[in-house]
Amino acid sequence: MRRPETAVAVAEKLAERWPAVVVELDHQNAYQLLVATILAAQSTDKLINTVTPALFAKYPDPTSLASADQAELEPMIFKTGFYRMKAKHLIGMAQAIVTEHGGAVPETMEGLCALPGVARKTANVVLGNALGKHEGIVVDTHVTRVAARLGLTAQTDPVKIEQELMQLVPRDQWTAFGNRMIHHGRYVCLAKQPKCNECALAPICPSAGLGAVSEPVPKARPKAVMKVTKAVAKAAKSVKAKVNSKARARTKR
Repeated sequence: MRRPETAVAVAEKLAERWPAVVVELDHQNAYQLLVATILAAQSTDKLINTVTPALFAKYPDPTSLASADQAELEPMIFKTGFYRMKAKHLIGMAQAIVTEHGGAVPETMEGLCALPGVARKTANVVLGNALGKHEGIVVDTHVTRVAARLGLTAQTDPVKIEQELMQLVPRDQWTAFGNRMIHHGRYVCLAKQPKCNECALAPICPSAGLGAVSEPVPKARPKAVMKVTKAVAKAAKSVKAKVNSKARARTKR
């Protein structure tokens, strides 16, 4: 099956399997989704959803976040990881929205990507899920993995992967396709042990059966090997010392 045909089949099967999938970051507007997506870098949506309620209560809009004290913001987002950098980006992003966009989240790819802490993936999440604009396909680690296993791309760079997928999937499906690919990668096509026997895409997937491969027997841990090696060396040294001592004693006699 050629890639365009595979892409059509994948999109259809994902739509059947995950018809109502949406982004899993809790939000009520574009500002909240933008903040949540920035925080989600190197973290999980589930964890971010435990942090944002208090954050949005204290900083309900870009104007309030723009005037935030970073020292007060950091403890609120500490659990998300890289909290200092994220706090700096959040405040910078809010300040740019206030000064350059009149307090409204920009509704273009160019405008969003010009904000601190916002790259194309984040912009795609906000544009597609909060603003209803299909400007691209979100490519995260899940989409990268699933697309490669399905043979939809041989690229490894997220931007190049996105460009290839955009050529294969109709524009009006870009947002939904990205959300479904993420969901499928998160719950079925796992990184280490994909659930191929539960996968609706298995019949058309060139990597089907990957999840049935047995795991290799784990090797001995290096520290354990080093301990044994040191113990043997120590014992050998002790024996050698005793032999030398007896030899010297005989010589003196």
